[in-house]
Amino acid sequence: MAQAKKAKPKRAPRGVIGGLTSDWYWEQDAELRFTRVQVQGGERVEQALAERIIGKRRWETGIEIEGGWDAHRALLDARQPFHDTQTWRELPDGGLRYMTISGEPIFDAGGAFAGYRGIGREATVQKRAEVLLRLEHRVAGLLAAAEFASSGLISVVRTVCEVENWACGRYFQLDEAAQLLRFQDAWSIADPGIRQFIERSRTLTYPPGEGLVGKVLLSGEPLWTADGRVDPRVRERSLAEGTGIRGTFCLPAMSEGRTIGVLSFSSQKLREPDQRLLEASRVIGSQVGQFVQRKRAEESLRESEGRFRALTQMSSDFFWETDEVHRFTQLVHGPNYPDIYMARGAVLGKTSWELPAVSPDDAGWAELRTTVDGRLPVRDFEFARRVPDGTVRYYSVSGEPRYAPDGRFIGYRGVGRDITEIALARERISSLAYSDPLTGLANRTSLGPSLEQAVQRARRRNSKLALVFLDLDGFKQINDVHGHDAGDALLIEVAARLRKHLRASDLIARLGGDEFLVVLEDIHDLAPVETVSKKLLTEIGQPLRLAGAELQVTASIGISVLPDDAVDASALMKHADTAMYAAKQAGKNTLRFYSAGPAANDPKGQISAVDPG
Repeated sequence: MAQAKKAKPKRAPRGVIGGLTSDWYWEQDAELRFTRVQVQGGERVEQALAERIIGKRRWETGIEIEGGWDAHRALLDARQPFHDTQTWRELPDGGLRYMTISGEPIFDAGGAFAGYRGIGREATVQKRAEVLLRLEHRVAGLLAAAEFASSGLISVVRTVCEVENWACGRYFQLDEAAQLLRFQDAWSIADPGIRQFIERSRTLTYPPGEGLVGKVLLSGEPLWTADGRVDPRVRERSLAEGTGIRGTFCLPAMSEGRTIGVLSFSSQKLREPDQRLLEASRVIGSQVGQFVQRKRAEESLRESEGRFRALTQMSSDFFWETDEVHRFTQLVHGPNYPDIYMARGAVLGKTSWELPAVSPDDAGWAELRTTVDGRLPVRDFEFARRVPDGTVRYYSVSGEPRYAPDGRFIGYRGVGRDITEIALARERISSLAYSDPLTGLANRTSLGPSLEQAVQRARRRNSKLALVFLDLDGFKQINDVHGHDAGDALLIEVAARLRKHLRASDLIARLGGDEFLVVLEDIHDLAPVETVSKKLLTEIGQPLRLAGAELQVTASIGISVLPDDAVDASALMKHADTAMYAAKQAGKNTLRFYSAGPAANDPKGQISAVDPG
């Protein structure tokens, strides 16, 4: 009897497994060595890589895998399928290339294990976007938590270096009086050559326009050189001699539309420009600039408060006394304090909480009453009142209980200080921290907590919440042609149009650059969201005349909805961003609703299209 031929394992169609399209199709034998690798499209570099791994096991190719190889090999030994497992390999310039792989075991007709087959899909672009978005959020968190400017700057420089594989980072601060950039802070890996590079940098100064750093100061735009040893824009190439420094990337630290410092990152590898990092650098530079400006204001305030405390230890603005039921019986101001601020006639005979006040609230006054009813000392109690000239003044009072010789409580005696300048400085610092200085809208720092609160309200009310991510089309061209002043004026006008056509309760934020975000609450269906978004597209597209020129931009809008598209704020932001990029790819001046699915990132796929009409 003729021996039956051994059945060959079935093969999936080229580039397809489990109904999913792919960039790579691969097969392995029973010893998990590659026997077949096909690259869709036949790109020469990728095809050469495919040929090099034939005969090797995956962990022998220099690739890393999520969860580690031990866990993955245990899964293969159990002959289990795997889906969308992330792998990556390092590129010559230090960057990473990501791929997701899926595979399934193959068995012959007799049931014997014959190997694996599967697909791989390119994931670098998506992963890169996720990494940079997390980097932006991490930078914001580090700056919000930093107590001092120096520690905040070093933590940010170190984080950017570690996430983006830069060997070192330096920060140059603008000396306003001399109009020079001076070295201020740095972080580097533990490499002798890099440490030498940092030490040589400590005495450097850059005038506007000189060297990469000076050019960034002058233009307000990031600059990148793949190899500083041969780039004529690099002023002091001798600085890097013997250190191995090659690629360099500089970005401006911006505050209120001005460059107040420059961050410079360097590598010992050739680094070709990374467009995604260039885009993210604008957000990071704005975060750093606002942080530095805020810390400057805080340090100035601390110095002012220190001087103020020293003076008030010797004198006070006014002296006061109350009776046993806390009514004012005495109010005497010092010789240098204006009488107009006192309004003694309106104060005497009344308690503090009976007088009109701007602050604190009822709970604050109740806390004061509890203190004085308990005969306890009053320390630095702050309040604000409107004085006769119509302005609001802020005060801080301290006092002690008074007792008669027989031990009876007879009231309080104390001093007060006018702290209006300090209180207003606090408000200015708070504004720098939580609002965009150009448009007055909420910024990234305040958006996170506000969005989380909106999500919680939507859950309690069992309603929907829509996140509208808006990015201007053609804004860079306006900056290039008409200058940054015109660009700033356009951003201010866009913010005004958003305020005009949205409810007062709707949260509006500027994320940085030309990106805006709107949170629409109490939504029960998508029709109003579409209507509002179309109206915004129409309004933003209206021309604006400025300095004799007619400026016009359009916008691309991406929308994600809670709970339809996500259950938390982070995923909601990510999906709105994805939908916005789909609107860009679809031709701009349009909007897209996010929809989950295998082709969610494809504007021709699962993201629903809406014509702005």
